[in-house]
Amino acid sequence: MLVSDFMTKMIITAEASTPVISAARVMAAEDIGCLVVTKGDVLAGIVAQRDIIGAHLLSDEFYQTMVLADIMTTPVVTVSPEAEMGQLIALMHQSGRRHIPVVVGDAITGIVTTTDVIRVLATMKMIADGVSDN
Repeated sequence: MLVSDFMTKMIITAEASTPVISAARVMAAEDIGCLVVTKGDVLAGIVAQRDIIGAHLLSDEFYQTMVLADIMTTPVVTVSPEAEMGQLIALMHQSGRRHIPVVVGDAITGIVTTTDVIRVLATMKMIADGVSDN
């Protein structure tokens, strides 16, 4: 199975200059675990809920003034939509990343998370076991 078969195509991005507090509100409102961070149209980093929580724990005062560039993870580990699921799982394991943007050239075309992988593997297991959703 290819990454393009199960990646999330709706990507929510935020500029690196976005205040962390604003980003946290967007993530909460959209019920997402990460934001893809850009500088213009270029992929610059990724910020996960874990990054935001860690930043808040550092200093309440500093947290009020932080922007995503202060806490984003770089360099960003990316994957091609043509990569096989096994390649993606190996990449996630080797890099320790839970959120992997899917890119074609410089264009961000999707994102894959550990939740996506688990969902696909669980579905494949149910199909193999002959269990349906009904």
